[in-house]
Amino acid sequence: MTTTAPPRMVGVSPLDGDAASHPSVRALRDRFGEAVRRVESDALGYPVVWIDPGLNADVLRFLRETPEQAYDLLADVMGAHTGIGAPIQVWYQLWSMAHGHQLRVACEVPMHDLELQSVTDQWLAADWLEREVWDMYGVSFRGHPDLRRILMPENYEEGFPLRKDFPLRGRFSRSTQVSRALSRDLVDIYAVEELEMAGYSVTEDGEVEAPPERAAEGEAPGGMRDLSPDEKPEDALEGEPILINMGPQHPATHGVLRLVLQLDGERVVHCVPHIGYLHTGFEKTCEFREWNQCVPYTDRMDYLAPMLYNIGYAGAVETILGVEITERCRVVRVILGELNRILGHLLWLGTTAIDIGAFSVFLYTFQERERIYNLHEAYTGGRITTSVTRVGGMMADLPVGWTAAARDFTNTFPDTVDEVERLLSRNAIWQGRTMDIGLLPADRAVSYGVTGPTLRASGVAYDVRKARPYLGYDEYDFDVPVGTTGDVYDRYLVRVEEMRQSLRIIEQALDRLPGGPINIDDYRIVLPPKGEAMGSIDTMISHFKLVMEGVRVPAGETWYSIESSKGELGFGIISDGGTKPVRCRFRGPSFINIAALPELVHGELVADVVAINASLDVVLGEIDR
Repeated sequence: MTTTAPPRMVGVSPLDGDAASHPSVRALRDRFGEAVRRVESDALGYPVVWIDPGLNADVLRFLRETPEQAYDLLADVMGAHTGIGAPIQVWYQLWSMAHGHQLRVACEVPMHDLELQSVTDQWLAADWLEREVWDMYGVSFRGHPDLRRILMPENYEEGFPLRKDFPLRGRFSRSTQVSRALSRDLVDIYAVEELEMAGYSVTEDGEVEAPPERAAEGEAPGGMRDLSPDEKPEDALEGEPILINMGPQHPATHGVLRLVLQLDGERVVHCVPHIGYLHTGFEKTCEFREWNQCVPYTDRMDYLAPMLYNIGYAGAVETILGVEITERCRVVRVILGELNRILGHLLWLGTTAIDIGAFSVFLYTFQERERIYNLHEAYTGGRITTSVTRVGGMMADLPVGWTAAARDFTNTFPDTVDEVERLLSRNAIWQGRTMDIGLLPADRAVSYGVTGPTLRASGVAYDVRKARPYLGYDEYDFDVPVGTTGDVYDRYLVRVEEMRQSLRIIEQALDRLPGGPINIDDYRIVLPPKGEAMGSIDTMISHFKLVMEGVRVPAGETWYSIESSKGELGFGIISDGGTKPVRCRFRGPSFINIAALPELVHGELVADVVAINASLDVVLGEIDR
């Protein structure tokens, strides 16, 4: 069932309130006048500036290039559709590293003119983010260098899935979908860029024309485009370039990721990542689920550190609700979040080591992961898909003996980290495979929107726990490790040190864990205890209404983020005052980070692609979502 809403009216409104006094808002008003349509506040309190869509690129360029603003990180470009007939909203989520300011610039694009100016000339991150908005909503971006679908197939004909007039199960029947999948042609499998690399040409009508000449059977296909002198590495070999696939069934791609590589000898000269093989439609599905029913879907995005997604989503919804969780709940979420940060880093370390050939490290790290999984199971009954949070609290309080088991882990785990470092840090083979490989300078990393350990390895000390503290992280004593070179080796060092810092946080949280309730006492949001429900008719009614109808979240919107094990994890939530989200956006850091891979592998050996890809620590569940 789709919701119907009138188009949201856009008009010039006077600026008032705290948001209007923000220096960036005043600067925009002075510079662009009535192009600033209105100013609102996010549920977190930072300003949201609605602008004339025709000036989106000019406004964003002003915010990025003016020294007093310096919004150098484009964290997200998010689309939203609030109802049939309503315009498409496009949100630009910005952060200034220099000034520590957060800002959202948004515009409403009318359905009869779904076009904006691309900002790919300002931020490298805009490339994939704009493609996703085009893929899901049909908003085109003038000047985009490669505007094509990114999650759906190249010639997907059913429409734009996240619009409100698009049914949950799609427009075509299952048999039609299967028939079309079996009759795919080259443009469904390869991007235009790849076909041109192989010597094919694609007409304006989408027809593929084969190369005029073919090589003899068994040889490389004739007509493959040769490399220009600028594209060839200094030690280039004579001969034709080779086009190969790495993945999506390759064990070293860590999921169903396909990399199309053009090689000169063993040097990579082009890399085109393909995603979407695991596309699950979580964001669409969440629009048809009650607020708490969305929690299990968050498990399945970063299933390597599921509780971080659980915690982030609950925090975003609680922000719109305006509720303050209990102190015990807050500390428990910190403990679980840091345990899952270690859990994610352990899997990364073990699998990266085995990719490069250090098998023993894999055994050490997976033994420790089992201990964290045992803590998961003791608390939630599940090991991987935990669904541990509820809006307003947790699924239950900690069981007896759980904190003692957690303390035992924190007391013994440092020995394993020390042993792993002895095996790797000064190992000549490890250093040879990771040092000066996959270099990413700090300015390029910020432009790509890269976050997490990959960004910090490039020397940028950006951590959401420090930049915009949540769950009381400003009350904990911990350091943010940064690298100096930005290579694979630095990404390894940063993650190892982050595990040590997470242990410091867990120990402090266990020491300060208070008593008291773990859930808030508002029975419009959390289920009352069974004893109370059975003994009071009013409480029984509250229980019944919450189960049958769900939590009712007031109308509002937020873009809320936390620091996951892989980077900044953002949640763009819109509520219309009902029991289900209007928009539930998940900004997984893996989606942003993997977009930098082509630059990282350029000029490197094929064998290094494995190490570089692994160093980004991506999980396909949150890329494809």
